[in-house]
Amino acid sequence: MQLPLRVISHGTGGPKLVLPHWHQAVELAYPYCGHPGTVHIGSSTFEMAAGHIYVINSEVVHSYETMLDEDNQIMTLLMPAAWLRNVVDNEQLPIWGPVDLDLHDAAYRGIGQAAGVLVDNAIHERDSQADYLASLGAEYQLVGQLLKQLKINGQVDNYQLPLPEPLRQAVGELQQNYGQPVSIADLATKLNYSSVYFSRYFKEYMGISPKAYLGQIRLERATELLMTSDDSIQTIATKTGFRTEKNFFVTFKQHFLMTPKSYRERYAAQRSWS
Repeated sequence: MQLPLRVISHGTGGPKLVLPHWHQAVELAYPYCGHPGTVHIGSSTFEMAAGHIYVINSEVVHSYETMLDEDNQIMTLLMPAAWLRNVVDNEQLPIWGPVDLDLHDAAYRGIGQAAGVLVDNAIHERDSQADYLASLGAEYQLVGQLLKQLKINGQVDNYQLPLPEPLRQAVGELQQNYGQPVSIADLATKLNYSSVYFSRYFKEYMGISPKAYLGQIRLERATELLMTSDDSIQTIATKTGFRTEKNFFVTFKQHFLMTPKSYRERYAAQRSWS
C-alpha cells in the first residue's frame, strides 16, 4: 500500500555529503535522534537537533553534511508538489515558514505528533491495514497543521524561494563537468553574467560560492567511489577532477579529518543509507 508522502530513512553509514539539490516537493528534515549534522537551506544553515523539524519549500535548494550512527539519525518526509496542490486545492503552493520548528513549542506539537506517527510506522515497518490508515490520516493532519501554523503571507527570504533558472543551469553544468577542469569565469560568461556578479548571485541562493560548490561535488563523488569501487586513490582523484593525488589527499583530510584510505577502511563496510 503506497502512501502519497514518502518517508525516507538515511541509515547509520557514518559521514555523508548530500549536494545542493531541489525537488518539486516539500521536504521535512526530521532528526529523531541526537544531532546528525547540518542542513543548508538556501543561504541559511541549521545545526540539526532532535525535537526539531526543518521545512524545505518546493524547489528550494538544500544540502546536508551529516554524521549518521546509532545515536544520530534523521528521516526525510517528502510531500510531492502535485499531491500537495490537490490537497490544498490551489495551483500555487503556499510558502511555509519559519524553517526551523521547535516541536516543544505548543504551536508545532500537532506537526510533531503527525510526523512522529509516520516515522514510527516507517522505522518499525508496520504494514497492517490499521497502520496504513493511521499513517494516511497523519499525512493529512500534517498538511493541515502546516497550513494552520506556517503559511506566510508577507515577505519571504531567498531560503524560501525556488532556485532561479540561470542558477539551475549553472548547477547542472557543474554537476555534469566536475571531472574536467572548470572555469567559473567561462560559465558566468555563458550565462551572460560578469564573473563577480555571478559568484555573488550564486552564493545568495546556494549559500556557497560556485568554486566551493564545485569542490563539494568532487568530494561527494569521491566518497561515493571510495565506498562502492575498488579504484585506487589516484584513479579516484583523477576521475573526480582533482589536479593531483596530493591535492585530493589534502582537501579530503581538511574536510573529513581523515585520509581517503582511512575513510574507505572505516565506512565502506557500514554503508547503509538510502
